[in-house]
Amino acid sequence: MTRRVPPLAAAIVLIAAGLLATAWSTRRTINDAFEAVRDGEAFAVQRGVRGDLADLGGFPTSEELAAIAAEHASEGLVYLAMLDGKGRVQVSTGTALVERGGRADRTGVKVEHVGARTRIEMRSLLRRAWGPGKGAIWVAMEVEPVQARDLRSAATKTLALGAIGALVLTGFAIWLVRAELLRRKREGERERERRLASLGEMSAVLAHEIRNPLASLKGNAQLLAASLPEGDKPRAKAERVVDEAVRLEKLTQDLLAFVRTGELARAEVEPGALVREVTASFDGVTFEDDRAPLSWSLDAARMREVLVNLIENAIAAGPPAHVRVAGEGGAARDSASPTGQARTAKGGTLVIEVSDRGPGVKPDERDKIFEPFYTGKTRGTGLGLAIAKRVVELHGGTIRVDDAPAGGALFRIEIPHGAHSGR
Repeated sequence: MTRRVPPLAAAIVLIAAGLLATAWSTRRTINDAFEAVRDGEAFAVQRGVRGDLADLGGFPTSEELAAIAAEHASEGLVYLAMLDGKGRVQVSTGTALVERGGRADRTGVKVEHVGARTRIEMRSLLRRAWGPGKGAIWVAMEVEPVQARDLRSAATKTLALGAIGALVLTGFAIWLVRAELLRRKREGERERERRLASLGEMSAVLAHEIRNPLASLKGNAQLLAASLPEGDKPRAKAERVVDEAVRLEKLTQDLLAFVRTGELARAEVEPGALVREVTASFDGVTFEDDRAPLSWSLDAARMREVLVNLIENAIAAGPPAHVRVAGEGGAARDSASPTGQARTAKGGTLVIEVSDRGPGVKPDERDKIFEPFYTGKTRGTGLGLAIAKRVVELHGGTIRVDDAPAGGALFRIEIPHGAHSGR
């Protein structure tokens, strides 16, 4: 299944990116304009204060200076101080700028930016306005850029809203992509189920039609082989017919096992005993069940088929085969039990692993090997693992293949406790 991004989701992501880029560009533009607006506000306040001081005609009292500062407070003036040539100081509020700028040799206008605020220092600018002999006047003020601050705040809010909008759109696009991929996955699963159903019906009909003639063919071939002398060529040919008939009989059995559906005949089974029973019929197969739960709800006959198939494959791939059965998570263990096995199975998962020392399974084939009729063997139906997967899924579990720690393939079955059987 090709996992392409839906066009609508791609369009939403592009819109989100465009929205975020626009908000960011707007904020940068406003930040660039902030300095010009800030300086414009500061010099406007400076001109107003200078005009008010000029109208006084002389050095103001502290009350007059405070009144001028209050008049321009709404324009952003937060500090105003004066120093005449005789060392007299009038301050509307604060002291920092007087200490900083109260030196007698200052001339002209000095502008300094401290954070968002603007400091302006003026000297001798009121000499002409007040007339000769009034003294050298030093004025210092600090202006908070009200309009520039509001402008920057609006730009920040715009960027935040743009980022939130972009995140919402991106989240929606991600949800849309996941929903589309899930829909395609489910559609693929339904299509697979339809193919398997059709294949199952055809296989069932074919198996039933072949079964009786095949039994007759095998029986007669066996009688013929038994009637011929040992070592005779005709007998060897008859025995070959019997072998091929047996192989076809196995194929029909696998076909019928694959299409067989219905409820499982589940009962409380001791998984360790089931594994020991199966491995006892094979040579060179080791097993461990010291962590196996004492009881689990299984269809013993169907799970026996699964284990036989996996062990046969493991031996064919590369002996020795090793089987491990254990309970993982949620199983309460009895400390008095010499093996530490679980007396009860409350929650958790039953795990059965079958490993070999063969070449392993390539990553791109790990899903394919569970498909019907897919096999890498020269002989075989390719139904064994498909049947195993079907039986495990009927138990509500999963089966997968990984690399074994010591090399080779490791088939891992997981059946959760209390999982419902499927169809």
